[in-house]
Formats: sequence, C-alpha cells, structure tokens
Amino acid sequence: MEYIGERVSVMASFGAGYRIKPVKFKWTERVIDVLEVTYSWTDMEGSTKLYHFAVTDGCTVYELSFNSLSMLWVLEKVETQL
Repeated sequence: MEYIGERVSVMASFGAGYRIKPVKFKWTERVIDVLEVTYSWTDMEGSTKLYHFAVTDGCTVYELSFNSLSMLWVLEKVETQL
C-alpha cells in the first residue's frame, strides 16, 4: 500500500450505536464512490478515538481514518488491485 496521509472530504452515514459508514469521498478533484467497507477498526491516539475503514470502489482499496476529536477524515493509504 502507498502511504498518502491527506485530508479528504467524506460523505458518511452515522447510525445507531456510533456506526459510521463512508459512502463517498473526494480526493484529487475526483469523487470516489465506496462500493464496500471491507474492514473497520478503532484505535486510540492519546485520548482521541480514531476510526479506520478499509474501503473499495471495486478497483482500488483505500484506508480512511476519522478523528473523533477534530472530526477530520484522512486518506491514509491506497492500494491498486491488479
């Protein structure tokens, strides 16, 4: 996977029980539709909870993270599937 580490704009749904699901995001002037969330996990950065999502558009796998304190999304990594 290639490390990116850039802030991105994300459209997400927030459901019961603090369920977060990325729906689409904008990166390098492209809007990428999330076809599937393949894996999700949480970790802590100090006292801040970070939510991580491995998502795919059907061709590429992206790792997105959501910072619960700053409310910012970051595109952490990208892996093109061959």
